[in-house]
Amino acid sequence: MTSNSSSLLRTRDMMADSDLVPPGAPRCLPPRRLERTPHFLPPPGSCDAHVHVFAPDSAGHLAARRSYTPHLVTHEQYSGLAERLGLERAVLVQPSVLGTNNSALLSALSEHPDLWRGIVVIPPDLPDHELADLHMRGVRGTRINRINPGGLELTDIAALGRRLEPFGWHIQLQFNIDEIQDLSALARQCPVPLVIDHLGFARPEAGAKAGPFQSLLREVEEGRLWVKLSAPYRLSRSKDYEDLLPLIDALVAARPDRLLWATDWPHTELWSDMPDDADLVDLIPVWLPDEGLRRMVLVNNPSDLYWAT
Repeated sequence: MTSNSSSLLRTRDMMADSDLVPPGAPRCLPPRRLERTPHFLPPPGSCDAHVHVFAPDSAGHLAARRSYTPHLVTHEQYSGLAERLGLERAVLVQPSVLGTNNSALLSALSEHPDLWRGIVVIPPDLPDHELADLHMRGVRGTRINRINPGGLELTDIAALGRRLEPFGWHIQLQFNIDEIQDLSALARQCPVPLVIDHLGFARPEAGAKAGPFQSLLREVEEGRLWVKLSAPYRLSRSKDYEDLLPLIDALVAARPDRLLWATDWPHTELWSDMPDDADLVDLIPVWLPDEGLRRMVLVNNPSDLYWAT
C-alpha cells in the first residue's frame, strides 16, 4: 500500500504539471477527509451501491473528451473509508472519464471478490465471451451516462438489454428525468432492469407531484426501475437536504424493494462544498426511519440485484 500511495502521489504531481487537464475538464476537489465516525451504524451487510475508484496509472487512460479531471483515489482509500463508515459491501461504477477502460475497476474487484461488485462501460458489440468473463470477475451491469460526455445512447438500451439478459445483468442510467420524454416507453423496451442514478436528478423545487417525477414513480411502482438514494448534494438547495424528503418519502412509500443507497464517493465533479461522508451515513435513519426499511434498502435489495447471479 505504501508503494501504491507513493506512485499515486507521483502521478498526481505529474498531472498537475502536464496538459492532462484540458479546457472544459477542470480538476475537481478531492474527497473530504473523514474526521469522525457516523452516529448511525448501518446494519451488517450494508452496501454502498455507487462508488468510483481509480488506479495510480489512470491518468494515462483519461478520456480527452470529458467534463472533469478527477483526483486519482484508489480502492485502498475507499476500503479504509468504508470500514470506518460501517459499510461492508460496495458496487464500483465505471466513471465517465475512463471511457471503456475498466481496468482499475476490475483490479479492485479482484481484491474483494465476495464483497464488491462492478458496473462497467462497454461497447454495444462486446463479444459474449467477454461479457461472460466480466461476469465471472464480479460485473453485474453496464452504465449509460447521458449527463457526462461520451458513452452509449438511450437508443442502445433495447439491443443492449437483449445482450445482457442471459447474464442476469442490468443497465444503470445516469440522466435527468426532466429531459426524458417517455420514460415508460424507455423502461418497457428494455428486457433487463434499469437502475437510475441519484434520484434521476429530480428537482426538489418542482416537488413530488411534478410530471417527470410522477413518471419515475409509476415505473418504480411497476417494478421496472430501481432508484439510487444517493448524491443529495447534487440536487438539494437546503440545509441537511431537507427539500429532498418529499421525493424520498414518495419513493419509499411506493416500492422500498426497488431502492438502493449510496455515498457516490469520491463525489467527483464538485468544485466547492464537498460533502462529509459521515453526514451522508447519518442521513440514512432520516430517509429510512425504521429498521426493516434500512435492512431492505441497505442489505436485501443490493443482494437481490448484485449478488443473486
